[in-house]
Amino acid sequence: MGTIHVPYSEIVQHVVNHGTYHRGNISAMLRQLGHAGASHDYIYFLFEQNR
Repeated sequence: MGTIHVPYSEIVQHVVNHGTYHRGNISAMLRQLGHAGASHDYIYFLFEQNR
């Protein structure tokens, strides 16, 4: 392995997308086990908090 130089914005984008990938995997595993799917959308969460 070597050194790579990338802008911070690309690192942040990678972290956000990687987290989304894992949330999707967890959601899929839960559905396979028979559990109802849950929304993991941040805007949905904010609306639910303001009810």
